[in-house]
Amino acid sequence: MKKVIILWVVLMTLGNCVYAQKNVTVDKDAIITEIGMLVNDRSFNIALRKCNSALEIFPEDAALYYWKGTIESSLGNKKSALQAYNKSIELNPDYAKTYVMRGICKLGLGDREGALNDYNKAIELDPKNSSAYSMRAIMKLEFGDYAGASQDLEISDKLINEK
Repeated sequence: MKKVIILWVVLMTLGNCVYAQKNVTVDKDAIITEIGMLVNDRSFNIALRKCNSALEIFPEDAALYYWKGTIESSLGNKKSALQAYNKSIELNPDYAKTYVMRGICKLGLGDREGALNDYNKAIELDPKNSSAYSMRAIMKLEFGDYAGASQDLEISDKLINEK
């Protein structure tokens, strides 16, 4: 009888643990907001820890990889940032902001052509992305396309003023 009671207690405990795990909800949007706030506060190491923890729960979330790339880049870890941006784009190839950020990262790594391609892709996906035009203008200046750079800066300025 004692063994049956112990077994029953163990099963009930395990059942409650499983039940509790099934009912635990994690608000991914709240986590992403918190990470963004930490980045804005320049608390990059804390933000990176939270981001890595969130990726353990949501390993297929493009936004978390975007933030991880942004944080890694801010910490000077350009290669890690590039990997995170690549994963974000793999998971969501239609998010223009990730291409802009990856372009900035590529530029930091000396890949000017890759950066220009990313800015072009960002503009293709979101023709109202002023940052993409500004960054592309910088690249066009580096490549000696002064007229193209001027045109991109005018578009960027117009988009900023529309907001």
